[in-house]
Amino acid sequence: MKKNKKKQLHIFWLHTHFLYWMGGTKFIYEVIKILSKKFRITIIVENTSIEAMDNYSKLDVQLLSLNKLTSTSLIYWLTLPIQIVWENIAILRLANSSLELGEKPIIVSNMFPMNVVGNYLAAKTQSRHIQYIFEPFAFFHDQDFISNFPIFKRFLIRSLSLTYKKMDIKATKKTTSTITLNQTTAKYIREIFGVNPAISYAGINTDHFKPFASSALKKKYKGKQVVVHSTDYSPVKGTDKMIKIFALVKKKVPSAHLIITSTIKNPKAEQKLRNLASELKLESSVEFLGFVDYHILPQLYSLAKVLVQCSYSERSGTTSMALPVKEALSCGTLAVRYPVKNEDVVDGVTGHLVDPRDTGKMVKAIVKVMKMDTNKYQQASRKARKSIVNKFSWKNTAESIQDLFYNK
Repeated sequence: MKKNKKKQLHIFWLHTHFLYWMGGTKFIYEVIKILSKKFRITIIVENTSIEAMDNYSKLDVQLLSLNKLTSTSLIYWLTLPIQIVWENIAILRLANSSLELGEKPIIVSNMFPMNVVGNYLAAKTQSRHIQYIFEPFAFFHDQDFISNFPIFKRFLIRSLSLTYKKMDIKATKKTTSTITLNQTTAKYIREIFGVNPAISYAGINTDHFKPFASSALKKKYKGKQVVVHSTDYSPVKGTDKMIKIFALVKKKVPSAHLIITSTIKNPKAEQKLRNLASELKLESSVEFLGFVDYHILPQLYSLAKVLVQCSYSERSGTTSMALPVKEALSCGTLAVRYPVKNEDVVDGVTGHLVDPRDTGKMVKAIVKVMKMDTNKYQQASRKARKSIVNKFSWKNTAESIQDLFYNK
């Protein structure tokens, strides 16, 4: 890679994997897209998709894959000490091959066990290590998340937690500095890790996510009031809860139509949800779109009357980051979501903040949005977009992280 005089610092960004295009993966891409204009960046992951390789190649960012087992594999967790030792050696070797003589990079990591590996690399290269914590690692620290799994998986997760939770806490305490998404997540990080993170809100590409009237979609869904819900099929997303809530909404708003999008493929989980919709006699009113192309999303959000998030664990990055919520608001679509201090939904103005576990309140909030008169909805829609444009930009996110590169 050619040396660019403007890129004075070399950033090593360590992440578990880029196998799926999900919230954390999107976040890293958008931030690096901005930072790569000023810094030389090398990303190292356990494994990656071809799509991710292509995306970073276009940015002239070096993405190096260890092409190994990832945290998605049970074998990985059962052999974790060996995996960490192997990653320490492999990542140090890759880093040394990319470093210039005497160069001290900045190490950035996100989640366990990359915080452990990041500390090792920082020690060996005499560098600073910044951990961007999307959430306290859910498998160790989030009982709401763990409780959603079957008994055997819960037992396995809790066994792993007992073994490695202290390692995670020790690694985070050892980093030079930490940063996170919002005040709610920061509160739990202080409680669990005993560190005080900086705050950097997740951004949105508001030039891309803006009101977009698609005549084709309007024609297809003529006479229907669309509700959108995004999932990755994990229990914490609450998609089964969404379908049950929608069944009650449908009784009050007969024209309601639920569209479920997904960030990954999981045929088994999707079929279970289809069966649930069938049991509730919602086959014609619940539509599974699967993965929706990035360029089509603004059209879908703009078509919808409301986006609903059913995640309810405060400690979950899925709940706190809520990129689909911000994307929808940026398109002028109101949202109903869990009440975290993320300041994207202004309660009662650009949507409603409701605990999804309270079915009655969720139904009431969704119906209230769907029954708003046109003028009131348009006013709220303009406020929704304005609130996102003013506060949630990837430029602001990147600058918050960049500040930590220089603040010792």
